Amino acid sequence: MAANYWTSTQKQNWLFETYEIADLREEIGRQHMKAIEQYPLPDRRLMFVFMKDRLMQLGKRLQFRQQCVATALVYLHRYFLFNAMQNVNIYLLTATAFYLASKTEECPHHIRLVVSEARQLWPEYIPNDPSRLGEMEFCLISEMHSQLIVWHPYRSLTTLKENQKLALTNEELSLAWSIINDSFMTDLPLIHPPYLIAITAMFLAVIFVPSKSSLDLKSPVIDYQSMLDATRMSSLGGRVGVSNSIASALNGSTMLHPSHDVSKQLSQQQNNASIKARTLVAAANSEKMQHIIEFLVESDIDVKAMIDATQDIISLYEMWEQYNEKTAKEAVGRCIRGQHLDT
Repeated sequence: MAANYWTSTQKQNWLFETYEIADLREEIGRQHMKAIEQYPLPDRRLMFVFMKDRLMQLGKRLQFRQQCVATALVYLHRYFLFNAMQNVNIYLLTATAFYLASKTEECPHHIRLVVSEARQLWPEYIPNDPSRLGEMEFCLISEMHSQLIVWHPYRSLTTLKENQKLALTNEELSLAWSIINDSFMTDLPLIHPPYLIAITAMFLAVIFVPSKSSLDLKSPVIDYQSMLDATRMSSLGGRVGVSNSIASALNGSTMLHPSHDVSKQLSQQQNNASIKARTLVAAANSEKMQHIIEFLVESDIDVKAMIDATQDIISLYEMWEQYNEKTAKEAVGRCIRGQHLDT
């Protein structure tokens, strides 16, 4: 186990450039073209929404920590870097990821109990033989080269909370926590370090707070340990208008010119000199934003990476509004039965 993130296997082996992930998926597409064409599934991000919901279903029947679900989602991301979704029993793999993550996060359950509870939920897809889950666990561990320790953005967010200059409110922290939860539906855990995801979530939360009231989002007082141990995973996903609200908030920020489309404006701001010039305007109009900008400058954060992460999160919320659980269930069911993955 690594003593810190910088020497961890996650930092050394499980961070990829966007083009590397695209190349891996293109190769999977070529190798499994027939199955992919015969059994089309929803967008990858929506499939992760589907799997997250299955993890939460199983978690509610067992004692678990929220971080266990986050770790399981990272395991699934890593597995599908090298495997097509059409070639595996999604329900069995999800149950296995939960079982393995529960051991990694030190809240283990007996394999027979996990199989029993999973069969109660999805009897047509989970074999009654615990050895099948054990075989899938071995496969999952093998795909990850036994590198199971995952560093999450939650720890970085707690550090940001302690920074008195940032003066983050409970409302902002709660929103940032929800955005981090939602980031696991994207490729961000495979592309960016956890601290950058946490800082991006914090920035979006600060920008978003003034416009969120129209969406009727509840923001409870933050107790980090209780949130990690919670039986729910707070989210902004699925609410109509979230992506537009965030985009409008960004567009209205003095860091961005309001007459330009947000996505185009974000991509155009890759020049650091231009960004710094605009942030001076923001700093002059918002004390909190001034402190955030000072923090970003002092921390030497990769602003371009933050912009890319922001766009990924906005795109997720746009896509999430199209999610239909029934459609996803039917597509997954057809695939599993058609490929005889339920035997």
